Order: sequence, then C-alpha cells, then structure tokens
Amino acid sequence: MILVAVVALVLLGGLLTLVVLTGVGARRRGHAALPAMVAGVFFPVTWVVWYLRDERPYRQAASSPKAGFR
Repeated sequence: MILVAVVALVLLGGLLTLVVLTGVGARRRGHAALPAMVAGVFFPVTWVVWYLRDERPYRQAASSPKAGFR
C-alpha cells in the first residue's frame, strides 16, 4: 500500500513539474498569465492522452499480426 502511494506521489510530482514548466515557458514567450496557466494544465494532459492512445496500436500489432502480412 505504501509503495502504491509513493509511486502515485512521484507520478503526480512529475506531472505537476511538467505543468509548472509548461506554464513558465508559455509566460516567458509572452503569453498573458491566464493563457500560460491554461497551457500549463492542458498541454501535459493532452500529451499523455495522445501518447497512450498512439502507443496502443503498436503494442497490439506485435501480439496479433494482421492477416496476409509477411
């Protein structure tokens, strides 16, 4: 149970770090505070969802090849 809590805390800390760095980068590039905060929240979440959805077909292709593919 403690291991799960530690892993969750590390993942949450990593995501929070990415959110802060994305927001700071957007702010330094000249965006106002509100758009920088929005970018900080939505960019990491969008990237993680895109990565997980994009990776799924590659994992399935290795275990179940399509018919006729040689």
